[in-house]
Amino acid sequence: MRRITALGRSSAALLAVGIAAVALTGCSSNPNADCSTALTSGQASNLVSATGKIGEQPKIGLPTPIDSSTSERTVITAGSGATVHSGQLVELGYTQYDGQSGQVGGSGYGNSAVVLALDTSGSGVTGAIARGLQCTTVGSRVSVVVSPKDNGSDASGAGTTQIFVFDVIDASLSAANGAVRPSVSGFPTVVLAPTGQPGITIPSSGGAPTTVRSEVLKAGDGATVKKDSILTLQYTAVGWASKSVTTKSWSNGGPGLVNMSTGQLQIQNNDQVTALPQSMLKELVGQKVGSQLVIETPKDSAMDAQAWVVDILGVR
Repeated sequence: MRRITALGRSSAALLAVGIAAVALTGCSSNPNADCSTALTSGQASNLVSATGKIGEQPKIGLPTPIDSSTSERTVITAGSGATVHSGQLVELGYTQYDGQSGQVGGSGYGNSAVVLALDTSGSGVTGAIARGLQCTTVGSRVSVVVSPKDNGSDASGAGTTQIFVFDVIDASLSAANGAVRPSVSGFPTVVLAPTGQPGITIPSSGGAPTTVRSEVLKAGDGATVKKDSILTLQYTAVGWASKSVTTKSWSNGGPGLVNMSTGQLQIQNNDQVTALPQSMLKELVGQKVGSQLVIETPKDSAMDAQAWVVDILGVR
């Protein structure tokens, strides 16, 4: 199995629309797909060259020193795969250089490739990298120059510029994209923002769930989830009694990468949740990538009754 390495990172009532439990947002645009947030090409990033097969250690050329007061990116090789946006998990081969000395600070390809949750609103080096990869495509090779101010070496901008060469190997979905299913009476109501982030309304009638049950809101057609899969998930949970959000991955640093066997999150988002409940995860077995489910879980020793909405974005 491929080793997964993380490259750092750091309710008002909602109305149902139509017969579906999921109310889509029509022509509203997704801000995560805004390419204006991407870094632009510049003199420093244009100095970097790289040749060789995508996904394998390339032959890289760069003069030293390279200094830049702003972060930049240059697409060295344009891929033909899906476009990468903020809010996705992206698998990357990479080499990092110190711009002053030219020394290699780290690299990872093949089984040592890294997985990064792209958050273009983030600060520091991971935010700069996310903006450097925003709106590139799977199969691309990209040079990203991170300025001293962005890499945190010196807030005044007087430190060392960092140089990265990234191969964009793969990317998760940004939100469930399956076919919308008719609603089932009695389940929480779910509506979606343009990004795909759900809002959840607990039913006003009936008591809290006493058993686990689920409804498929969107039926995907991707790979099937197995009990030992590694999943890329976006999730939101709302307490049945409190009717407020108790945990979410949306807007907290990106999707989670969860081990179905243990429930442990291999990439932890800013919500500081380290594991997801097995009672909820078991409802995902047999479902396909691209699916979205609403899952009710009863109160137990660890948490109160919850309503979860889970997007299945990838399987490893």
